[in-house]
Amino acid sequence: MDSATRIKVLGRLAQSSTSAADEAIRRACEQAFSNLAEGTEYEALEFSIEVLGAVGFRRSKEAVAAIDNFIRSVGGRRIVHSGEYGALAEALSKYRNAFTLMSKGIEVLSGLRYLETPAVVDVLLWASAQAEESVRKEATSALSGLAKYNLSVYYGQGTEGGRGIGAEPQLAVIDTLEKKTDEELKTYFRGVLTLLEGMLSTSMESARWSSTAVTLSRAATPADEGVLSSRQRSIALLKKLYGLVETKSQKLSIIRALNTAAQAQSTGPMDKAYADMISANAQEVLAFFAYIVKDEDLQIVQRLEHDSYWIHYHSPSEHVRAAALEVKAVIDANEEYAIYKTLIGFEGIFGDWSKPKRDESFALGSQDSRVKEARVIASRIADEGLDVWRRRILTFAKTESNDMATFPVFYEFLAEVAGSYPVFALDLLTKDSEQLSKFLIPILRGLWDSEKRDELLPLIQRWVQEARPEETTFLYACAKLFLSTKHVDVELLGKLLDKATELKDVFVLRQVASVAIARSAMGEVRSELKALFLRALSRLTELKDANWVREIWFQKEAKEMVAELLPKERSEVLRNLRLLPQIDYRAEEVLAVIAEREPRDVVEFLCARLYEPDEHSPALALKEGVEYEELPFQFHTLQDALASDPKMVVQKVLDCYRKDSLLFEFKGAKLLQVIFPKFPEPFQGALVRLVHEGGDAELEFVAGVLRAYSGEVFIHPVARELIKRLPPGSPLVTEVEIALQSTGVVSGEYGMAEAYERKRLEVLDWLQDPDDRIRTFAVKYISELEVMRDSERARAEESIALRKFNYGEE
Repeated sequence: MDSATRIKVLGRLAQSSTSAADEAIRRACEQAFSNLAEGTEYEALEFSIEVLGAVGFRRSKEAVAAIDNFIRSVGGRRIVHSGEYGALAEALSKYRNAFTLMSKGIEVLSGLRYLETPAVVDVLLWASAQAEESVRKEATSALSGLAKYNLSVYYGQGTEGGRGIGAEPQLAVIDTLEKKTDEELKTYFRGVLTLLEGMLSTSMESARWSSTAVTLSRAATPADEGVLSSRQRSIALLKKLYGLVETKSQKLSIIRALNTAAQAQSTGPMDKAYADMISANAQEVLAFFAYIVKDEDLQIVQRLEHDSYWIHYHSPSEHVRAAALEVKAVIDANEEYAIYKTLIGFEGIFGDWSKPKRDESFALGSQDSRVKEARVIASRIADEGLDVWRRRILTFAKTESNDMATFPVFYEFLAEVAGSYPVFALDLLTKDSEQLSKFLIPILRGLWDSEKRDELLPLIQRWVQEARPEETTFLYACAKLFLSTKHVDVELLGKLLDKATELKDVFVLRQVASVAIARSAMGEVRSELKALFLRALSRLTELKDANWVREIWFQKEAKEMVAELLPKERSEVLRNLRLLPQIDYRAEEVLAVIAEREPRDVVEFLCARLYEPDEHSPALALKEGVEYEELPFQFHTLQDALASDPKMVVQKVLDCYRKDSLLFEFKGAKLLQVIFPKFPEPFQGALVRLVHEGGDAELEFVAGVLRAYSGEVFIHPVARELIKRLPPGSPLVTEVEIALQSTGVVSGEYGMAEAYERKRLEVLDWLQDPDDRIRTFAVKYISELEVMRDSERARAEESIALRKFNYGEE
């Protein structure tokens, strides 16, 4: 009996209460426990985990303990694969290893979470803090599922007695967390936060499956005693946790979780008990906000203002709104935050909280007025003193964000300060450049366009000279500043390029290329910038990088420069673009410019990607975290320029086919399909000419092209011409038949049966064709379609009956 069948049998036995079933389950569990304790063979360990997944609930305490011990210890074992895999065993270890076994064990624990909640919480918290990302994700997902209220579990929907267990799992979770030491709470911070945030959810969901549908249900969390207790205790633990953590990001995460407690479910009417629960929780959260906002970091003050406003905005309770206004009063008294909000303020609230219109209160709607106010502030910084503003700028620069686009006002402010107070700005760059590394560009830009440019140059030159590998932030900023300056120093850009080449820094090289293109409209240095771009391109090609195209594809100057390149220069661009991991819409924009002038060059470029791929490209794609792809599923714009000369395109692909016919359907035929997705008449004509005038190789080529299409009706004319040329019994007749039978994507239980019937109807007129070979083919083809149609219909009906049986519907 194979493993899958044994698991199914055990699953059936687990539903039985006979002594024989008990004994079989006992033996299976004991064997699984023993193997998990010391085993090292992957397949045997995997089977043991599956056994506990099927029957572990019958011995839940022992099962959880065994999996707990296994998950904590398996990382130290040398996992091997059974001998049946032979030489593949080592390669398999990349995908089937200790970490995948840990994830499978966590999945089983998740299924036992309501039976042994405290023990499951402990092991999942441990797993959520592990270094391996896949294990962390699986554990975090399991913790989230454990913490959230489930409709079926809570009320017992679908259970035999119809009785649920209410908030018992959540109360068990909070009991377990309250027993943790402060150090444990900090160590397992992410897992603890996931649990607390889940228990504060104000809605509950469930999913019920039938043979034909999945029913998703959603309802508000009821305000019963268990829920009230778990929510109040969760809020208290979050407040305690806030005092334990040290980093800004952790504090912001706790504030986000607390905000969850104040948010009511947005759909449907609220009963009084539910409304009172949300109101009480919201008031407690806002009182805590008012307490911590007095002495907190300005970015945290901003988040507290943001969340308090939206609680105020959505709450129907006057008590909650009054509590939110108390937070606002404390924040409004913070003069330093008022400046911060103007200059940074990507989450700040600027409007009147009493106004009902969202767009009058939300931060981004105030950006224009903030820019004006920032200019006023910049003009007055000398009044408060430059030392005060040095400290302030350095403090504001510590704001954490993964998106520099959240600082547009601060950028403009720094540029304004640098232009108005160049001596001060130069001193900032000289003494505090490390702390201002994220904001060097606006300061450099303001200084470059000021009278202090000559004093700035020596500093930039020193940065260039002192730059080291992995420390090229300053080089990048120096290159990027020229995107918007009044004057472009081509000589300095050349030095930046040379240094980036020496350090093999593709990011700086890309930026030099981007600047050369973006500023190429400047007539006095246009030729120099073009030469600079070509130099940068050559260096990027040497370093196997083509991502510059993703940074400049949208600029009209890029299309203009590429359009003006000489044939040899365009070849350099294409040689570089062969390194792209994928041809996306951005690369297409550049390729289309070349294709409009020399479609042959682009077709040769695409053929080279398919038949002569760069050996380094797949590895580079993997390094970037994307999958290498010679061709996209479809072109967005490039096909229009390439389809203008179908005869040339077909000939180029045919030349490649003659050299290498292996996997043609996925190479050359796929290329023709993406260039001619609708099979236009000129393309048909080119293929028909090959059928009429070509030999065996050409006939095989055309048959391969047809297979790249999903059996659409528009390939029928070429297919008929091909059948006329082929002698009876030719293997290519089968190839044509396969091409015609292809269905593409189908849907529904009878999707395949309906597709075969549709294809039968499409060729009925072939039975009346004057050509004997066409008629003979049609008779056989239609007969086969009818057999496949009837077989698929029977298979679908059997599948429906089996699903109904499995769900107890018949």
